[in-house]
Amino acid sequence: MPAREAPCFLCGEQSNMEETPTIGGCPYDVFSWDCPKCGKYVYDLTSGDQLKELQGDSKFRLSCVLRERVLRGETGRFGLLCGDCQPGPKTIHKHLKRWWRVDELLQEFPTAVELIDRSLLNLSRRVQHPMDSIKLDREEARYVFFSSINAQRLLGYMDEMRLLRKEAIDRGGIQFSIAPAGWQRISDLQRESPESKQAFVAMWFAAEMDTLYQQAIKPAVEDAGFDCKRIDSLEHNNKICDEIIAEIRRSRFVIADFTGQRGGVYFEAGFAMGLGIPVIWTVDKDEIEQVHFDTRQYNHIVYEAADDLRQRLRNRIAATIH
Repeated sequence: MPAREAPCFLCGEQSNMEETPTIGGCPYDVFSWDCPKCGKYVYDLTSGDQLKELQGDSKFRLSCVLRERVLRGETGRFGLLCGDCQPGPKTIHKHLKRWWRVDELLQEFPTAVELIDRSLLNLSRRVQHPMDSIKLDREEARYVFFSSINAQRLLGYMDEMRLLRKEAIDRGGIQFSIAPAGWQRISDLQRESPESKQAFVAMWFAAEMDTLYQQAIKPAVEDAGFDCKRIDSLEHNNKICDEIIAEIRRSRFVIADFTGQRGGVYFEAGFAMGLGIPVIWTVDKDEIEQVHFDTRQYNHIVYEAADDLRQRLRNRIAATIH
């Protein structure tokens, strides 16, 4: 069916919608949306029925999180999955750049203590120069400030904290600029949590581990919207230890797999933790008891097979890496 204009399923913005589109040369019984605010997303009939059942502010919260991803520069068509729906070789998801579970996306909605910082980062992505004024209509302000009814109140709080500087509020919307203290806070946040799209993988470089990397770790990272880097797959002219340190510094998070109990993996995980970079710990179930006592306290993903690790690792990334 040809694309037609329709209100976005999530936010109501006028969008292009196509039913049962052909992707990769194959027709699928799905709905494809191209929203100028929420981005390009796809869901099948089963997920669509479950999306309709979202209660309260859930659609609003989902749109807020997706708009935040668009502002971060994440592009490409992605899929939405609900409930027990699983992507597979015969589903639309094999043609998509990435897919996310709705319940995991909803968990990304900022907590009370994150609200101001995440709003500030959203605003910083909307200006080209630090001195630029920002003008938002009241509808758009709701999503930028993650507040369905109290965006103006949150703006007032941030003005009182001297993070923003109000310039005008009228029926047409609100106009303000980011104050020097706001830019300082933004700089601190970016230093504490760099917006890198890279995940560094520390693991045993044995031939028997290649299948695990290719079938579980790498696709799980890419499913979650990140780029996967393993040092043996990189071309460089430096000493390998220097290159490892450089790549960890460039990464948003590190996956450390302790199968094989390699000393280098312990070092790389510890180095990342010292930099404040999140570490996701994984190990084969047959070796969990061999993990060093000092690190066994961390919440390892203990897996039995590649497909088990792929699903659980992707879920852990979605739930803990923002």
